[in-house]
Amino acid sequence: MKNIKKIYPFIYGIFGSLGLICCINVFCVLDYRTSEHPYAHPFCIIAGSISLVVCLAVFCMDIMAFIDTDRKFRRIFSELIITVVSFFGCIFIWSKLWNAVSAFIEIMG
Repeated sequence: MKNIKKIYPFIYGIFGSLGLICCINVFCVLDYRTSEHPYAHPFCIIAGSISLVVCLAVFCMDIMAFIDTDRKFRRIFSELIITVVSFFGCIFIWSKLWNAVSAFIEIMG
């Protein structure tokens, strides 16, 4: 159980950035038309919802593990740094993956 506590910030970063990318692609892109992207819209809604559920579940597990720790400030600080770094790194990775899959679908017709 001690080793799994160390991956909580990475899970926050990975799934939080996926949820943000899905939210941006569905709700915030101004030229987004669901008729032109019939697979992207449901994928973004489902993937964004699943990433929200995963983040909430991991947050609950993290709170339960946080209660048992002695060095609370150190843990909060280290988790915050790791989460921010992994969040911005994964945003870059998700956007590149989104562009690669979009180009592949466009080539395949």
